[in-house]
Amino acid sequence: MCREYIDINKTIGMTVIFAGLDLEQALSELTAAEFDAVEVFLGHLGPKDVDVPIFEAHASAAGELIRNLGLEVSTLNCIVGDFDPFTSPASFDKACASLAGNLRLADAMGSPRVLIWDGEIDDLNLLESAPVSLGNAIERARELAGLSSPPDIAVELHPNTFAFKNNLHDEVAETLQKVGAGVCLDFCHAAVALGPDFANSLSSEFLSSVSHIHFADSDCISEQLHFPPSSGSANIDAAERVLEGRGLSVAWDLFGWPAPRRTFSLEMARYRQAVTRISKFVPLTPDDGEK
Repeated sequence: MCREYIDINKTIGMTVIFAGLDLEQALSELTAAEFDAVEVFLGHLGPKDVDVPIFEAHASAAGELIRNLGLEVSTLNCIVGDFDPFTSPASFDKACASLAGNLRLADAMGSPRVLIWDGEIDDLNLLESAPVSLGNAIERARELAGLSSPPDIAVELHPNTFAFKNNLHDEVAETLQKVGAGVCLDFCHAAVALGPDFANSLSSEFLSSVSHIHFADSDCISEQLHFPPSSGSANIDAAERVLEGRGLSVAWDLFGWPAPRRTFSLEMARYRQAVTRISKFVPLTPDDGEK
């Protein structure tokens, strides 16, 4: 998927790296590190540690703040809580309503993209129909959102969610393409799920479904711990190589890493290299397609 986005060829910081801070504080850290754009965690839109509803007005104010700081809004990261369009009609309806609300929040914030995950499944009898259920939920959520041009949806696969865990990532990718959504490929999650050479095990069909990248290294063991580049054992150079020239947005994910500020100062050039390789769009020629 090679669409025109405001965050292509730009460095993208993630507020979830600073989950313990409020939104203004997290943005201050990212602007100090000289990022160009920001992926905003849903939990940063409302008051911290207070359980209150989040409305479009929250998102609109957040978007205005981000742009006033000279940043672009890249993504609204909505990976929090349960997402279960699988187990019953009631859970399907709840998942669709939640995603529809998040689409409206992203639209109000001026975000071109919403990030969700594929969800956890305990009942193995639901696995066969799970990719289709996920696609149906995305289509239904778009309808419920009532937006003339809803933000795009990228689905981030995790080691604990059903696609990678049950080797259904190709089926999920195919379904997402059919409904006009994409995969967020997180290098850390893929390395934990598939091993250090994960990139070379991914099919061309899966790679063609990728619409957003989370750049990270990994020890290929520690789930949710995103290592700085070259500090883990994942073959991230191979990942960059198979994605080179795809014209994709590339956010730097250091979620869980104890020293993100120090890492920014030491490894920004390495991250920028990945952005350049993956964000630059190089269209395939007829000869390329025959190779």
